[in-house]
Amino acid sequence: MNKGWSIPKIIFNVVSIVVILGASYLVMVFPADFVLDLFWEKCDQDKIQSSSYNYGQFAGLPAGEGIPNLTSSEQCYKNSENIEYFTFRTKKIIPLEAYRLKSSSDAMDTKYRRGRRLVSSGVKQWNTYGKKAGFKRYLFNRYYLVKLPDGTYAAAFLDDGVYLRYCITGSVQLPVGYAAFMESGEKKLLAPYITKYGLHEEKILRMFCQERYEEYKTLNYLVLISIWIFVLGLYCFLVMLVEKLFGNKFSMTN
Repeated sequence: MNKGWSIPKIIFNVVSIVVILGASYLVMVFPADFVLDLFWEKCDQDKIQSSSYNYGQFAGLPAGEGIPNLTSSEQCYKNSENIEYFTFRTKKIIPLEAYRLKSSSDAMDTKYRRGRRLVSSGVKQWNTYGKKAGFKRYLFNRYYLVKLPDGTYAAAFLDDGVYLRYCITGSVQLPVGYAAFMESGEKKLLAPYITKYGLHEEKILRMFCQERYEEYKTLNYLVLISIWIFVLGLYCFLVMLVEKLFGNKFSMTN
């Protein structure tokens, strides 16, 4: 076989394409908040009470001291004029085929695909809700079912990073959250699950911090880019290691 088409080189090219595509897919689906939460200051009850305004902006932040622990669905859905935050540990989270944009600021895009072409002129408006997120997955957050301490389930707009942590540990302390009335789009999207699982027909748990996402959107992108670079860097290191161990006989780059 011609040296330019040696088997090791063909394998190297194919594997490289697979790794690049895999790294790109990982960036699309990986929740940057999983990394941010490792370094983020926990939100305690004193911080909430000292705030001069409260419109739900603390939902989704790591729960700190003093945040009430939820014990039952009755406590969760009780009628109250004010936002009442809570947290609890759950041993079961079920992802739903339901997505929502992380921020309304992401609804408009000046660069989008028309067929296979990338269009840069004009404006594309993305749906706020959907059963699929497509190649814009990094702009969306998923809906989940979370098991309450009394064994019942509740629909939750829960940070994807929390679900990843649950997949790793098997149980997780949920972030600060509160029960809110569903928006009309949510009701329509979640209607099949409300019927199937006997969920509350009016309320949903809010456990995603839109304010943090909007304020640190650039940091989110930097985390994702860092992951992409790390994966490719690790791959290059493994390639060099193989060449060093086996010599030119198994060289993939020559």
